[in-house]
Amino acid sequence: MKLPNLIKQARHAATSWLECDDALLQVNESFGQCFEAGRDNLNSQLLVAESAGFEMDQLQGPESAFRFPDLGALVMVKIHRLPVPCSSIENLDTRIEKMEKELKLLKVKRKAMIEKLKLENHDFVTSKITTAYKRIIK
Repeated sequence: MKLPNLIKQARHAATSWLECDDALLQVNESFGQCFEAGRDNLNSQLLVAESAGFEMDQLQGPESAFRFPDLGALVMVKIHRLPVPCSSIENLDTRIEKMEKELKLLKVKRKAMIEKLKLENHDFVTSKITTAYKRIIK
């Protein structure tokens, strides 16, 4: 593989990304803000209805009242519930927090060990290659 071929492939990928990014920006300006406002309003109203004792089962599943065949759309309602606080859950939460801190420390140690291996000219193998795209000022 030669550099000119890689540059050609990168130019093609960058062009495709820019076209997609421009289209996504236009869609978001036209429809995204309206959709997000509508969704936020519906979510707020659902929370009010649920806290007032509204039966939410009729809004879930394949026969949901939020099924709109004429639009070809279904608004799926997902209800996330937390248990009322109790000591056994609090104990587990404490253990999880402790283990998460330990995991963070181990990740820091691992990163430091990798940096040390780099300084010692240890061999590394490529595990994968990824690309990212960014707009630059012309």
